[in-house]
Amino acid sequence: MVFLASLGIFAAALGAAGGLGCGATAGARGNEQSRTHLDLAKDFLSKGQSEAAAREARKALALAEGDPEVHYVLGLIELVNGHAAYRMSAIDDCLTGIDAEVQIGEEREHLEAAEGHLRRACELDPEFGEAWANRGIAATRLGRHATAVEYFEHALEHPARLQSVAFVRVSLGWVHFLRDDMVAATRDLLQATRLQPTMCLASYRLGRVYFARKEWEKALRKFQEVADQPQCPIQDAHLYLMKTYVELGSSEELADIARSCVSMAPRSCIASQCTELAGGLDPDSLMDASQPGTTEDVDQVP
Repeated sequence: MVFLASLGIFAAALGAAGGLGCGATAGARGNEQSRTHLDLAKDFLSKGQSEAAAREARKALALAEGDPEVHYVLGLIELVNGHAAYRMSAIDDCLTGIDAEVQIGEEREHLEAAEGHLRRACELDPEFGEAWANRGIAATRLGRHATAVEYFEHALEHPARLQSVAFVRVSLGWVHFLRDDMVAATRDLLQATRLQPTMCLASYRLGRVYFARKEWEKALRKFQEVADQPQCPIQDAHLYLMKTYVELGSSEELADIARSCVSMAPRSCIASQCTELAGGLDPDSLMDASQPGTTEDVDQVP
């Protein structure tokens, strides 16, 4: 998940906890213990062990409720858990009906919890750029697009506290897209590509703007650019590449693109759409040869 990269933003400031002398205060000892638990939480989270991470982060919180970084890490854990619920319903499988509703409800609960912790982090440290950015991610996934714009703009006011200004620009551009403000979306996405020319997500989302504006050739170039790069596991780019070819009146490429699309995450909702667009490719025939993939929607949860 993209926002996981932000875990290391304060790594240089943490350092190893020094030993305490006999005269150390209880508060100092508590702070040291909190830091130990927080470091363990980060380590567990980086390994995908969110339950263990949450246990350690809660221990840190009990010792240092006023530490913005503790709330930030707790917010990240909830974002991860929210994405896990989303993944179960749309990537690992394509659930429908009440099964999907259960996972959607679980995702929203985690996103609301994430917002609560990240809000507290921002209250304690108003210049905490990464916390603002991840609030924007949560708000985007919750459909609060105007609020997400506000949070991303706050984040960009503190670039020194961001691991990737380009990613926040991409996220802001995407929210403008979701609000149907194509001029603002294009502006921010182009800025992101200038900051980081090889960013796959910026290329894909710029392609979506061109597609929405029916600028088919521009859209085709962007989607093809992403689909051609193995390091860009954006399944949606393959789907929209197929859709663009359809708009251009070309169908001979669809089967090959669909196979590539399905191989990324065979049981996802995007794979089903690729299969349908290709005229019935059987996704199960690619299960054994497939590699796990992720869809573009990961940050609609930065």
